[in-house]
Amino acid sequence: MQAVVAEWVEQWRASMVRFAYLHLSSVDDAEDVVQETFAAVLSADRATLAAVEPRRYLFGILRNKVMDRLRQRYRAPSQTHDLEQEDLDALLFDQGGHWLGGVAPSAWHTPDSSTESEQFFQVLDICVNHLPQKPARVFSMKEFLECDAEEICGALAISKTDYWQSLSRARKQIHLCLNERWFGGGTLA
Repeated sequence: MQAVVAEWVEQWRASMVRFAYLHLSSVDDAEDVVQETFAAVLSADRATLAAVEPRRYLFGILRNKVMDRLRQRYRAPSQTHDLEQEDLDALLFDQGGHWLGGVAPSAWHTPDSSTESEQFFQVLDICVNHLPQKPARVFSMKEFLECDAEEICGALAISKTDYWQSLSRARKQIHLCLNERWFGGGTLA
């Protein structure tokens, strides 16, 4: 059992720390929740470990550990220099509101089969980690931690309007990033 957990640590620890750091903004807190996650895994029985898909199992436990920390913490509004919506729109659309050349979303072919691959999740991780801090946190809490809007607004001390703008901004930027790095055949670099 310890050999399995050691293999999981080797394979997943870095991604887990990045995920935790995105939400907790502290390397120490991120390291702590990842350690707590692996401690919980070590206490699981062999049958459970043999029957689970490692990524889902580890990130499920980690998600709960991160949410526990966020609920305990009083969060002041983060001081970030995110792109304003107008700046993002200027990068994506012309004066008439049409997509600029080279940035329009393309049709994704067979996304269901592509999303099953671990490489896709590595690229998605890169795309999320290249977002400005606030949209990355909102997107990750919504899509990965499965929090509702009220919980996200409370944890990040943001308004509903800010929540929706951040989520929209994150989705647009992730869509562009995935078009470039995954569906368009770009590289991971």
